[in-house]
Amino acid sequence: MASLPIWWPAWRAPGAEGVTPGASPTPAVLMESMTGLKEDARGVDLALVTVVLALAGLVLIGIRIGRRRRRNALARRSAHEAQLLLRDLFEASADRQFIFHVRPPADFRLANWNPAAAAAAGRGDEVLGRPIEAVLSAIQAAQMRTALARTLADGKTVRLENHADGSFFEAVHVPLRNPVTQAIDRIYVGIHDISHLKLAEAEAREANRLLVLAEQVAHVGHWDLQLQARRLTWSDEVYRIHGLDPATFRPTIRRSLAACHPDDRASARTIVTRAIRRREGFDIALRLVRPSGEVRDVLVRGLCQFEHGSAGGHGSVRSIFGVFADVTEVKQAERALADKSALLEATLESMDQGLLLIGADGSVPVINRRAVEILSLPPALMAQRPDYRAIRRSLRESGAWGTSIQDPRHWLLDENRRTTDLRSERRRQDGSVIEVRSLPMHTGEGYVQTLTDITHRRRSDERLRESEARFRLLADYTSDLVVLDDAAGRHRYIAPAVTSMLGYSAEEADAIGLRTLVHAEDVAKLDATLRALGAEHPTGSVIYRMRRKAGTWIWVEAAFRRIEDATGIQVIQAIRDVSERKTQEADLKSARAAAEAAARAKAEFLANMSHELRTPLAGILGVHDLLREDATLTRDQARFVGLARESGRSLLTIVNDILDFSKIEAGHLTIEALPFSLPALIEGCRELSAETLQDRPIAFGIAIAPDVPEWVLGDPTRLRQVILNLTTNAIKFTPEGSVTLRASWLQDPAKPRRSRARLRIELIDTGIGILPETLPHLFERFAQADGSTSRQYGGTGLGLTICRRLVQLMGGEIGVESAFGAGSTFWFEVPLRLAEAESAAEDRPSPLLQATAGAVWRVLLAEDNAINQEIIGTVLRQKGHAVTVVEDGERAVAAALDQGPLDLVLMDVQMPGQDGLAATRAIRAREQAEGRSRLPIIALTANAMSEEIERCHAAGMDAHVAKPVDWSVLFATMERLVRETGPAAATR
Repeated sequence: MASLPIWWPAWRAPGAEGVTPGASPTPAVLMESMTGLKEDARGVDLALVTVVLALAGLVLIGIRIGRRRRRNALARRSAHEAQLLLRDLFEASADRQFIFHVRPPADFRLANWNPAAAAAAGRGDEVLGRPIEAVLSAIQAAQMRTALARTLADGKTVRLENHADGSFFEAVHVPLRNPVTQAIDRIYVGIHDISHLKLAEAEAREANRLLVLAEQVAHVGHWDLQLQARRLTWSDEVYRIHGLDPATFRPTIRRSLAACHPDDRASARTIVTRAIRRREGFDIALRLVRPSGEVRDVLVRGLCQFEHGSAGGHGSVRSIFGVFADVTEVKQAERALADKSALLEATLESMDQGLLLIGADGSVPVINRRAVEILSLPPALMAQRPDYRAIRRSLRESGAWGTSIQDPRHWLLDENRRTTDLRSERRRQDGSVIEVRSLPMHTGEGYVQTLTDITHRRRSDERLRESEARFRLLADYTSDLVVLDDAAGRHRYIAPAVTSMLGYSAEEADAIGLRTLVHAEDVAKLDATLRALGAEHPTGSVIYRMRRKAGTWIWVEAAFRRIEDATGIQVIQAIRDVSERKTQEADLKSARAAAEAAARAKAEFLANMSHELRTPLAGILGVHDLLREDATLTRDQARFVGLARESGRSLLTIVNDILDFSKIEAGHLTIEALPFSLPALIEGCRELSAETLQDRPIAFGIAIAPDVPEWVLGDPTRLRQVILNLTTNAIKFTPEGSVTLRASWLQDPAKPRRSRARLRIELIDTGIGILPETLPHLFERFAQADGSTSRQYGGTGLGLTICRRLVQLMGGEIGVESAFGAGSTFWFEVPLRLAEAESAAEDRPSPLLQATAGAVWRVLLAEDNAINQEIIGTVLRQKGHAVTVVEDGERAVAAALDQGPLDLVLMDVQMPGQDGLAATRAIRAREQAEGRSRLPIIALTANAMSEEIERCHAAGMDAHVAKPVDWSVLFATMERLVRETGPAAATR
């Protein structure tokens, strides 16, 4: 370590340089004094006086100068020693200490450092006089430069804390001023390791946290009262006990007393005052009233703290430190225990049984009033608090104990043949019978003995024996379990049927009690039935579960009858095993639930399938209808469009028929009776079927008998469906050969010609045929000739089932004749009536979709499908109507109510966002709220299920038209609704 440089501050003693206060007078002053003396000393030798005075002044000056030199020398020596001591402390300090020289404006260079700082930096004295960056690392240098700049700017000591490598440091930056210029030319930096202080702080915080937790767990807080300052402080737990918030409440002596119950304040003040006067501790049990009004029981303890320096408690009391314990729960438990003790005592005294508590040493700490009465114990004896031996001795002497009637069946023995429950009966001289029951206490400190006067019971038992004998004879030979109980529920008789029903013998069932075998969830139900038995309602029944000896559960039905006679009250119960019935009920319930769930799932599937199939079909058939209106089509083009249209309608018919299949099974499908041309229907089926041949080597023809009438009355849709289904199957399963559709009319000659005759249709093919064993199952659902059929030819196996159901609904029958490998003949017969001939329309474009001279309506079309928007909008515009198209419910509401008058709305139901039902409800609500007239709304949806139609009407729609659209039905519905409500803006 280098010696102290010249800039080291030299601390000097006061007066080391210059003249200090009280210095010796100068020679001029002395001469002035001597001159004055010359003038005043008359008659004295002035020369002598002058000499003497001069000598005296010189002596005084010499003495003063000597003293000053000695003081200066002493000051220099003290300053030097102080500098040496400071240097030793600087070098020996374990803290890192730096002195930086300040060069304006803010250049800091290391002037000196101690060994601890040099060791921490890892450098030697060669860095003295160099900038900070040459001494410390880059990060440390930046931090040091910032702190030095702040110290230089503030001109005062700056303290900073830093955390590095798991240690905490405090850096003190002290500005040193030049004694002459008072400018800061040096800055002292001391870095002290305060990790141990931080650790101590953390440990103190943790100890305080644990103390707080302990107070919370124990419900005990602490408090401190400084008597001189009258300052009271509480811990957080004391605040919690008081129900107060430390942030808003400041405790004082007055407030603390005010929190006490009014009846406890005076005693609390007296006890604390006496404790201070006597210099002793105190305990106070009092009640505390919280701001909410809740009263808490608390225990307050305090110790006097004396002035420092006093011993043995002889000094004055400085403060009181104490604890505050919430003992509300303890007090409540004590009060509950006292209440239970009083209740137990009252119960013991009101019991109809005698009870004795006999200790292991023979003492009798408890004996109730009834026991004294039964045993006829004299009051003088009881006043002596006798033990059990003295009581037994008195009983033998008086004869009140009687003679024992041993009944070993009532003895319950443990594995060591020791009595755990002893019941015996004693008959006394007056004929009365006392039942004595002794039960050992589980602590092994004695036993409890009960005395019951069962005289009346025994006499009743004797009267019952004869009736029981007759009863047993009947009950022993019945399959039901017959049980006889007394009014207390004790079994008097258990029939042998208990063994076959529950697996227990009668003795075992009596020992454990049948009630213990009842399922826990059924006990309340059984108790309610038994409690309901009375004189006015002597019978009752209940179904509950019982546990068999094997551990399994059975359902039983018990019928009860209450019998009351001179012997008392008895209850007869007949228990019957109804497990099989309950199982059947559960199975039936499960089957019903499964069937209902399946029906709901089926309905949802059919509704979704209907919507998904009808939506594209609406576009297909709409395009076909528009093409048919094109007058530029050639005959062949028109025929092709007609075939495509017929195919689409056939597909639509199939979709409808699949939906109708569910109606068939539910019995909801109805058969229509409409006039139609039978040859035209058969020809249409032929044309559609011929399209499926696809150049296959199959000759397809029809043969219509001459007597087949032209016009008949029936259901053409169902008839076409059956014919097309059978024709399609015949073509599908005929690789090559021929398929013939034959129609004949079966008329009973004895009946009039217009009466109901039968149409017979036969489909004859030369296809693969059907195996004989398959024929009986052919018309069943999902049945095909074999498993490979569906893989080779496709199909679901549902078509023939639908055909059979439809033919049966039309009042006919269906069948098949086939030879495997030689072809098949499917036939059906249905009854039909003749109808009046109607004019046959030529296959030419219908004017249905062309503009008419009728009214022009403003129509709002709410439809999310772009194809349907195009087709329906085009058809309506061709009719001359003004059409506004929107794609969701929200826009439909806005257009219907806010964009001018409309004549009607065509509303799709399933749309994104707000659907058609919600939009309709919104329109109806606005109409009612604003007093608007009702706007006709037609549901235009692909869901044709009856449930959907009901939902549309319930939402406020006026009509329902299914997709694909039947234009005649749509136009008729529109005209009817506009006519009923009146057009809003109709024009001619």
